[in-house]
Amino acid sequence: MATIYHEAKLTVTADVAWDFLDRYTRSEVHVFSACTSERQEDDYRVVTLADGTEIRERNVTVDPVRMRAVYAIPGFPGAEHHQAEMRVLADGDGAATLVWTTDILPHELVEHLGETYGVMFGELVTAVNEHGAQSARS
Repeated sequence: MATIYHEAKLTVTADVAWDFLDRYTRSEVHVFSACTSERQEDDYRVVTLADGTEIRERNVTVDPVRMRAVYAIPGFPGAEHHQAEMRVLADGDGAATLVWTTDILPHELVEHLGETYGVMFGELVTAVNEHGAQSARS
């Protein structure tokens, strides 16, 4: 199985970062510029892309104790398998690290999606850090 892996140090605490990811799993926050909207249908986050395509992300695990959210995308275009984990790691200095790991088959999709997922990860990191700034103002 091929893996796309991204990791970044955040400017917010682990609790603030997890609060954002938890809201993400419930379609309460908008993150990615490639998406026009998100809504919740049972265990699925239904994401609408700019061309009208809907992607159904099924929440597999949302674990606030371990600060990890795992989702699968059954029927991801061109994929036999697509599953991802977003995890917040508490750093000893009060900040946090965000890790996003995506496992996908066939392997060739990594080459096709790698750059796009890199842009998306940058947007995710920005959104999490901005959530911290908004929380501080509240």
